[in-house]
Amino acid sequence: MARLQDISIKRKLTLIIMAASTVALLLVSGGFVTYELITRRQTMMRDLSTLAEIIGNESASALAYGDKDRAEEILGALSAKKHIVAAGLYRDGHLFARYPTGGTAPGLFPAWPGENGARFEHDQLVLFHEILVKGDPTGTLYLQSDLREFHERFERYAAIVLLIILASSAVTYFLSSLLQRIISRPIFHLADATRAVSVGKNYSVRATKHGADELGQLIDGFNEMLAQIQQSDAALQQAHDKLELRVAERTKDLQSEIAERCRAEAALQQQFRRISLLNQITQVISERQDLESIVRVVLRQLEDHFNLDFGSVALFDAQAETLNVAALRVKNPLLVPTLDLHEGSVLTLAHTGLGLCKEGQTFYLPDTLKSPESFFEKLACAGLRSAIAVPLLVENKPFGVMLAARRKHDGFSSGECEFLRMLSEHVALAAHQARLHGELEQAYNELRQTQQTAMQQERLKALGQMASGIAHDVNNALSPVVAFADLVLRAEHGLSATGKKYLQHIRTAGEDIAHIVARLREFYRSRDTTEPLQELNLNALAGQVVEMTRPRWRDIPQSNGATLEVQTDLAPDVPKLVGIESEVREALTNLVLNAVDALPNGGKITLRTRVTRCGAIQNGGTHPTHVVVEVSDTGIGMSEETRKRCLEPFFSTKGKRGTGLGLAMVYGVMERHEGRIEIESELGKGTTFRLIFSVREAANSGTVAEDDSAAPEPLQVLCIDDEPLLRELLKELLECDGHAVEVSDSGQSGLDAFRLARQRGQPFDVVITDLGMPYLDGRQVARALKQESPETPVVMLTGWGALMKEDGAAPAQVDAVLSTARNGLQG
Repeated sequence: MARLQDISIKRKLTLIIMAASTVALLLVSGGFVTYELITRRQTMMRDLSTLAEIIGNESASALAYGDKDRAEEILGALSAKKHIVAAGLYRDGHLFARYPTGGTAPGLFPAWPGENGARFEHDQLVLFHEILVKGDPTGTLYLQSDLREFHERFERYAAIVLLIILASSAVTYFLSSLLQRIISRPIFHLADATRAVSVGKNYSVRATKHGADELGQLIDGFNEMLAQIQQSDAALQQAHDKLELRVAERTKDLQSEIAERCRAEAALQQQFRRISLLNQITQVISERQDLESIVRVVLRQLEDHFNLDFGSVALFDAQAETLNVAALRVKNPLLVPTLDLHEGSVLTLAHTGLGLCKEGQTFYLPDTLKSPESFFEKLACAGLRSAIAVPLLVENKPFGVMLAARRKHDGFSSGECEFLRMLSEHVALAAHQARLHGELEQAYNELRQTQQTAMQQERLKALGQMASGIAHDVNNALSPVVAFADLVLRAEHGLSATGKKYLQHIRTAGEDIAHIVARLREFYRSRDTTEPLQELNLNALAGQVVEMTRPRWRDIPQSNGATLEVQTDLAPDVPKLVGIESEVREALTNLVLNAVDALPNGGKITLRTRVTRCGAIQNGGTHPTHVVVEVSDTGIGMSEETRKRCLEPFFSTKGKRGTGLGLAMVYGVMERHEGRIEIESELGKGTTFRLIFSVREAANSGTVAEDDSAAPEPLQVLCIDDEPLLRELLKELLECDGHAVEVSDSGQSGLDAFRLARQRGQPFDVVITDLGMPYLDGRQVARALKQESPETPVVMLTGWGALMKEDGAAPAQVDAVLSTARNGLQG
């Protein structure tokens, strides 16, 4: 229907007429054909019934007597009827005779006779006729006829109807084409007039009237409507002209207002972007505390968001009248050679034309080609046509200048210049704060370093003073142990090798303890350069440490059910070093004992020596630079905080079992040997202490030489000491060297013995006296001896001997001071 509505009225009328006539003709033809077909079906059924009646009468006797040949002969007469497809006689319910008699298609004859009568089945006409003889049923006749004649008749009727429809359609189309013009022509004229009015807006056009019918009335109404529209259009056009004039005037006003608003909006947006950029830069620089990163961030932000081709920050040098370029950014790297500027460049203030900036004023140059200054000439040669310099002020004092340039002539607006001025205030404030922060941080670091140094010195000094206070008693207790062990080694020649080794260990341990006491007070001062050094064999020292600490890493852990394994990996080509053997042994012993403490459940400790060259560990080399001793364990490890503090005196993680002095002493030993310590540790994986010694040749004057001098002549010696063991020790040692020794247990008895020997004419050649004695101490004894015999040498023996010699506190009457330290006695 939608497509029919879009075609022309002319075609619609023709189509309606054609459709009406064709439908009427089809209805008539269909009724006629339907009637003929129904009549023909009834005729066929009557003809087939008549034929069945005739054949039934002829075949009644054959059925009665069972004459099959006669029955088939009668049925064979049906061959004259072309429409008969099959025929059969049933006797007693079974097929008796049939036509045709030859091979037939299966299912052509029913198995038994059907209901009496004719009917259409499967495009065929089937008939069952009961045969009666004297009123009694003898059999049944079956006839089957095709509908070929019926179909042929239907096809002929269809062809006739089609021809009639075609002929009538042609006639109808011709008549409709002539008659539709009566209606369509006025309508077409009206449509043309309407189109002319709608397209050309010409309301003076009028449609032509062809009659007084409804179409004529429609055309009259249309023409009258056009007249009214023409009048209204004229009035509307006049009003439109007036309104258009007013709209044009108002539009002009609105355009001016919109342009002004757009300019204001653009200015506000530009201002907003600048404020956002200023806020962004301020936030970024507020996170930085150094001047260099602040100015770099500012220049990068300006280049990215402010469309700068060149940016720089230079700092004033008031004394030299120069500008030092602190930061520089050039958008096009190819311009850098032309500018001949880089970070660190120094510009003479007089040649830059930036004198106004030093006075705190902003300097803007819209055209660099017009400036005679060499600095701006370089900018012009690089294609930078406009430039602005903004001073960086702190408390109204300039300390630098921020430079910006663009390739465009007069490339900076007044708003951009104001933005740069505002930015310079923030940059100057941030730079000033960065300077203050740097100075404050430096002052704080210096103060903290000073405090730490002072506290360290105080702790070490207190430790040294404490050690000095106990040195006397410790040395007095150790001297007999060391000296008698030495005497046994010298005098007892029948000792076994094991006994000698144990005595050597006892003597070595005693000497190390004495040296430890002496070194406790040396944390806060350096070694005396005149102190003699020995050749050190680090491999031998490592072996000694393993043997001396064996009870701690083998026996004690085994008694607690733990197993510790100590391995050595000693390089065979380790050169000999110079140093103090007891100190290095002490350091290695401390490291091994610490490793044992870090292995409460057992594990492995490794002592390793290596030779290094140029920082790389090697197993050989003709010119070694360093020797490395490593003590590694697979123990509990240390945290980073513990690793940083482990070398501090009195810092310990062992609780009451630790003093916090072991690693501090190791550090002191390495400092005195001009070495260094490296520590690697990780919780749960173990720790490695690495002692790095420099390889250097020993000075002849500093090493201990073999004593090749001849044995001294026997002397008469007087020993005064209130300690029985020390008296006995001195006597044994001196008598071993062939001297005659007399001992006294107090200062007064010593003076009496000295005077008695002089009276006998056998004065003592030398007097050795202890310092601390009751009633009459060593100083008083020395003073009395010198008064009576100034030429007699007086030697003072004391546990404070080393301290007295270093501090210059020895009495004037004493010729020498002996310290009860290493090797029993030390002078």
